[in-house]
Amino acid sequence: MTKLLSTLFLFFSALVFSQSEIKVFNKVSKQPVHNAAVYCDDDLLGKTDFNGHLSFKTKCKKVEILASNFEDALADVKKSMEVQMQPLSEKMDNIDRVVIQDKSDPRALRILDEVNKRAKENSPKSLDSYNFKSYTKFSIDVDKDSIDAYKGFLAIRKDSLSKVTQKDFKQKESQKKDSLINEDFINASEESQMFLWEKATEYKFSQKFGEKTNIIDNRMSGFKNPIYEALAINISNLDRVPRQLRPENRKLFNFYLSDTLQLDGRKTYVIKFKEIKDKKKQNPRKFNGKIYVDSETYALKKFESANKKRNEGDIVSVWKPINGKWFLDYEDIKLKMGDQTFNTSKKDSVKTDTLKKGQHLSDRQKYNRKTFGNYLYVKNRFFDFDLNEEQKAADFKGYSLEMKNSDGSLLQQYRTDSLTARESATYTKIDNFVEKHDFEKKLGFLTQLMRGNVRYKMIDFDITKLFSYDKYQGVRLGAGIKLNEKFNKTFSPDGYFGYGFKDHTWKYGLGLDVKLSSKRTSVFRIDYVDDVFAAGRFSDTMWDMMMKVNDINLDLHNANFYKNQKWGASYLYDLSNSLSMKIGVNKEKQEALFDYQYKNLGNQFDNTSATLSFKFSPNDKNIMTPSGKYTYEKSFPQVYMNFEKGFETLGGNLDYLRADALIIHQFRSKLGYTNIKVFGGISSGTAPIWKNFEIAGQNDANPDKWYSSLNTPNNLAFATMPSGTFFADKFVAFKVSQNLPFRFKTLGKNYSNIEIEYQAGIGNMKNRTDHQFEYRVLDHYYQEAGLIWNKFLGTSFGVGISYRLGYYQTSQFKDNVGLKIRFSVL
Repeated sequence: MTKLLSTLFLFFSALVFSQSEIKVFNKVSKQPVHNAAVYCDDDLLGKTDFNGHLSFKTKCKKVEILASNFEDALADVKKSMEVQMQPLSEKMDNIDRVVIQDKSDPRALRILDEVNKRAKENSPKSLDSYNFKSYTKFSIDVDKDSIDAYKGFLAIRKDSLSKVTQKDFKQKESQKKDSLINEDFINASEESQMFLWEKATEYKFSQKFGEKTNIIDNRMSGFKNPIYEALAINISNLDRVPRQLRPENRKLFNFYLSDTLQLDGRKTYVIKFKEIKDKKKQNPRKFNGKIYVDSETYALKKFESANKKRNEGDIVSVWKPINGKWFLDYEDIKLKMGDQTFNTSKKDSVKTDTLKKGQHLSDRQKYNRKTFGNYLYVKNRFFDFDLNEEQKAADFKGYSLEMKNSDGSLLQQYRTDSLTARESATYTKIDNFVEKHDFEKKLGFLTQLMRGNVRYKMIDFDITKLFSYDKYQGVRLGAGIKLNEKFNKTFSPDGYFGYGFKDHTWKYGLGLDVKLSSKRTSVFRIDYVDDVFAAGRFSDTMWDMMMKVNDINLDLHNANFYKNQKWGASYLYDLSNSLSMKIGVNKEKQEALFDYQYKNLGNQFDNTSATLSFKFSPNDKNIMTPSGKYTYEKSFPQVYMNFEKGFETLGGNLDYLRADALIIHQFRSKLGYTNIKVFGGISSGTAPIWKNFEIAGQNDANPDKWYSSLNTPNNLAFATMPSGTFFADKFVAFKVSQNLPFRFKTLGKNYSNIEIEYQAGIGNMKNRTDHQFEYRVLDHYYQEAGLIWNKFLGTSFGVGISYRLGYYQTSQFKDNVGLKIRFSVL
């Protein structure tokens, strides 16, 4: 009992003494101020009682005190505080001095509507042509106001560590290695920044030829070779509407017209905005930023955004008019990038009241600490504007982004101010640190992951080959590898294997790519494949990695597979930044692995064929890298077309023509994001069922299990359609999905949104009896509608339901339902 009372005494003592107390009173009358709200940034800590008293706990160094009919007050956080509040005069009626309503000002919304309405008219892209240059500086460092304190602290710390003998440290070898790397980095950043990257860029635009971005020169501390995937990083509002102004985010913020002033000699509206959170706990005077709008043209003139927490970051973007169009002039961005925390001295006692259930005291909690915030600083400056000058087609050839120089020798010509001594030292200090610990190779791992590959030295692992499941093979495990440019810049062998635990069969493929150009995609390939494939699958040639990942488990409920042994040769070539072409020839030996006969020819066929494929993506932005073309900005529309011809030559016994096409378009409007997919195909001649089309379904044809209607994301399949059931020699279908223009919070920090879908298709089969197996022809209109809750309950999963409509609808509810589970990485 004594131990229990002692524990309770210590707990409540720690709880009481860790709190701060504040007393608020009228500066004039000296009377307590009742119901004064105390805020830490934008979070309500509590309100004072009738005695003007409040106890609270906070990590903030300052708190803000608000009360009706009093001027706002700011106080440093201490154990005990007394705050005097000045009564308001009757003349003070500024918007900052009133409690703001929990809805937007209609005047502000009308102005923002006009900004969006005139955006194209005010955009430089309404000109015939333009070109300009920019200088960008990315740097990571401690807060600029804390640099002297940081350097002084490190000097004292280094002196203290030099007096500690090696025997005082008990570390494992791995911990010792990490500790040494950490100390090397701290030593390097004492006299230099943690990271520095400068970039000079030229931007070109022409209504006739499109866009072109040239990296004139760049230098990144620590890296001898350019990080191509990073060159396209755009931490800027260049060609980008701040998210606060987008119509689909209108419900996430409140907007208030606060002022009208003269800015650069032009009448300007000032609109303040704040993010909507818990209205009862939000600081009514705490804004997230300001929007400055030119009153004559309704162009965005200036944008300021501050993080909800003090010293967490802010953004300032400024535009200027040139010949009636508004160009970005300059930007300054500061973003919090974590902290550096150092243990200084051991505590005499350790408080346990802040520990959560199951937590234990760590070494860090046993020590007094010194913390320095790390920040990303971005400086963008734009200059040398030339408008409506004649542009040459040759200047726009190649990919969207090209690098002219990468050694930093030209940067001095474009710097808008000289580097400081600390900035200059970064190139030397961080270069040595990165080279010593070989971090350039480790970064290569991350850049390849962006492409869907896992890289280890000269080997790239294909993540799509690791795991899949279908009704024929069951669980399939495997691996795919490709030797990259570190093996050889011209020749790139690859191979894969997989094993199905239901059919107990090994599958594999081998190939060789021969790279014919370093300027653009020009690749000759030969390969051999011995594998199984779903019958009638729509072509995925030229699809990118993420589209293929979406279809990994497309055949979850499908058992109609055929075996294919194929020798092939192909040539892939980029005709331009927007148009890619692939031509190939194949020699195949195919056999049905399900109960199937075609005419009187049996179920085994030799096939000789030629294929021609195109991908047209007029708005994609690409850059050529040593690993191949990298699409750093995928845009719409996207068009895919495939043509295949079978020949009765060289041992082939099939004579057919097969063609398919897919068009994907996505656009944004007041209704939110709309995604449209239109696809179809046609097959004619002597062609077994797998050279026709399965209208892909994702439901089990025999829905007797609870998971029969469960499926995963896909590109084109119907969620309610029985898998492996509907086939056609010609068909057309479309899929429309609409992300509704509002977001909401449930649990956690993620915003959820609702997406609605509608999908329909129709087809036919000319000679139905030629294909002798159990199937149906999609000769009536098939329809389904669905709804998806993305970020379900604040998680990374989306949960959806689809329902079959129209001709193919049955009386059994469960037969018409399809359930979706979608995982979102972002």
